[in-house]
Amino acid sequence: MFSGLSADITESAIRESLQKLGPVHSILIIVDGDSSSPVAIVEMSIDDEQAYKLTSRVTDYWHNGHMINARLLLH
Repeated sequence: MFSGLSADITESAIRESLQKLGPVHSILIIVDGDSSSPVAIVEMSIDDEQAYKLTSRVTDYWHNGHMINARLLLH
C-alpha cells in the first residue's frame, strides 16, 4: 500500500515505476476521503524479502512535493 501520492497519480505511472522491480498484477487507486491524497494498493509478484526491501526504501521518501509511504498488507 502506498500513501502520500499526488492527486493526479495514474495506474500507468505506478506500474511504470514498479515494473522494473517485478511483475505488477493489479493496482487499485483509492480516492475516498481525501481526494487530494489517494492511496494505491498494488499487487506484485515478488517474494516477502523483496517486498520488505521495497517498502523500507520507499517509506518516508520525498517525491514531487509529497512524502510517500509504503506499507506491507498482511495476506
